[in-house]
Amino acid sequence: MYGEFSYIYDKLSFDIEYEKYAKNIKELAKEYKIGNTNMLELACGSGMLTNYFFDDFSRIDALDISTDMLNCFAEKYDNNKVNLIFYDMVEYEKKDFYDLIVILLDSINYVTKPADLKKLFRNSYDNLRDESLLVFDINSEMKMREIFGSECYVYEYEDIFYTWDNYLEDDLIDMNLNFFVENPDGTYKRIEEYQQERIYTIDYVKKLLEEVGFTDIRIFDEDTFGKVTEDTLRVLFSARKAEK
Repeated sequence: MYGEFSYIYDKLSFDIEYEKYAKNIKELAKEYKIGNTNMLELACGSGMLTNYFFDDFSRIDALDISTDMLNCFAEKYDNNKVNLIFYDMVEYEKKDFYDLIVILLDSINYVTKPADLKKLFRNSYDNLRDESLLVFDINSEMKMREIFGSECYVYEYEDIFYTWDNYLEDDLIDMNLNFFVENPDGTYKRIEEYQQERIYTIDYVKKLLEEVGFTDIRIFDEDTFGKVTEDTLRVLFSARKAEK
């Protein structure tokens, strides 16, 4: 996933409000009164969210499973506070180290095995210091079933034309994307991308968080930072690791 696609990811994410999302997370961090020494962002991509935290933490570890994404990150941001890590976020362990762990933009939905999701939450819990915070989002069940579903979409944006074909079965959505990117000479290069996401309900995610030890679990509509409604597209979770 995200091979050649990583080089056009930024352009295709023009409508994502990274600054607003970062502001919401900072407000939660302030409310929970967490430390500002070490932050971890899992599935950091090309750093479009991470860069809004450069001035807020002494050290930021930014992890992704795509070397292409990490290369994009390194090319865009020259910042000695950021340590880029190539690793599977489900398996990552650095116990009792972080004040804040962030996993955004439906990266949780890409963890398609429920056992792996519980492992991710367990490792995140272990990797946090006492009185620290995990913040992440998921695509809402409504968005996954009614907007993604078994639907086909066609888009054109600047020098990119692409089709997006989805197939929903057993709470899994297979996504087949075909991108046609214009070359300088007017020809087009085709980039094929396959992705898969799983539908997770709010109640199921809460249950897993509680099972691994998180407390004070709260949910928000990520776009409004208000209550979750039937129209919510992304659900934002915050969960605290209390002092033992």
